[in-house]
Amino acid sequence: MPQDEEIAIKGWDSIARIFGVSKRSMIRRKDELKEAGAIFYMWRGVPPQRVVCAFPSVLKAWISKKSAKDEML
Repeated sequence: MPQDEEIAIKGWDSIARIFGVSKRSMIRRKDELKEAGAIFYMWRGVPPQRVVCAFPSVLKAWISKKSAKDEML
């Protein structure tokens, strides 16, 4: 895999770990994250279940924009 390719993380736990907050805290921000284009959904497993996914660089850009506006996570 080339170095410039980024791997998406899967699940609310993984997303919350990036920011050092609880899974519940991130789920409360679901609409905000979706509107910002920071999360997306994939179908995984048998039977298929919808799983939230995100690219770490996009999440970091999202939190940077919030910080620039003095908004809290």
